[in-house]
Amino acid sequence: MDWVEFVFLGIGTYFDIKDRELPVKFFILFGIVGIGMNLVGKYQSFQKVLMGGCMGVVFLAVGWITKEAIGYGDGWGLVILGIIKGGQELIPVVFGAFLLGGIYGLWKLIVVRASRYETMPFYPFLLAASVGVSLL
Repeated sequence: MDWVEFVFLGIGTYFDIKDRELPVKFFILFGIVGIGMNLVGKYQSFQKVLMGGCMGVVFLAVGWITKEAIGYGDGWGLVILGIIKGGQELIPVVFGAFLLGGIYGLWKLIVVRASRYETMPFYPFLLAASVGVSLL
């Protein structure tokens, strides 16, 4: 069901770049789709869904602890992506997204001379990492 993941991340990327904020309806819709895929379609086991959702909750907690250094939209996105993909499949995507985001952030700091306090959207890196992981 990679197409659901790509649609979710593609729409999320659009809103994250455009508004730096994601609509609640977006999360509700894809949360229902992700849960429905797993309940009706038996896409993956309950343990994988739970593990994936819990990984996203960890990012929500980190966002809360760091006063949104990682935004709540990113955390909720990882909860839903974890429900769609499962925990074990989420790990390389998150790692790849942080790696790509770190490289881009360094480029912005060094070449563009951007402020280190400037925020950047995370969904484009999640989408790129997800596409990369699915191609491997």
